[in-house]
Amino acid sequence: MSINAASITFPTLFVLLLVLAAGAITFFVARMVRGPGADDAPFGVIQAGAFGLIGLLLGFSFSLAVGRYDQRRAVTVKEANAIGTTALRVQLLEQPVEQQMWTVLREYAAARYDFASAVAGQRDEPARRSTKLQEQMWALAMRAAHDDPRSTMTPLFIATLNDTIDVSAEQAAALNATIPAQVLNVLVLVMLLAASLLGAHFGRTGRFEIIPFTAFALMLALTYAVILDLDQPQRGFIKVPLDPLSSVKAQLSGPIPSPTAPPITR
Repeated sequence: MSINAASITFPTLFVLLLVLAAGAITFFVARMVRGPGADDAPFGVIQAGAFGLIGLLLGFSFSLAVGRYDQRRAVTVKEANAIGTTALRVQLLEQPVEQQMWTVLREYAAARYDFASAVAGQRDEPARRSTKLQEQMWALAMRAAHDDPRSTMTPLFIATLNDTIDVSAEQAAALNATIPAQVLNVLVLVMLLAASLLGAHFGRTGRFEIIPFTAFALMLALTYAVILDLDQPQRGFIKVPLDPLSSVKAQLSGPIPSPTAPPITR
């Protein structure tokens, strides 16, 4: 098992064991303290409220995690498109800036791929590399503008380059936007309370329904695992597809494409 997969599996197993333990403990406690003729009506109301609350929290957390995942996927496509457009407009520049810009942009695409594929805590190096390459590309663009102030093509390239630099900040923000730890902690706490109430219900009836309770615990743990997996970019089993960045990286690995005009037919 990889370290990335373990970061999802171990917390999920831990939550599963906690839920099972909470239900078992409250079952034995409730069976021992239950008095004759106890009224179960108030207890049932509390139990129904707890299950409704955990359903609400799970739905909210799952929706939030899926939304963040979709946002990261959309930003990845947006950044790949921006880099690809910049690569096409490199041909608007004059030599030698054209070749120099293509070389730096090739390195930049690789740096952005490394940044997007890295897990949290390993993005600092590709982020610094990206910033340095952005400065180099901007300096080359300013050089092209100063060399030919009357050019109408250079401003088009600068606008595209500016979009490429801006979207890198969006990518960083999307990768860093995760569900707050406090929300996940409250989610686990409510799951434990719900499991405890269910275990107490079994204790009051005098019979522990192990199969339904285990299925309930597995349902909670698996839902928590999916939320945790969706919320951790490039870590675990569900990862943001990087095919768009990979394609633009491959596009820039070759030479600058030569612009060819279609033949004129008479």
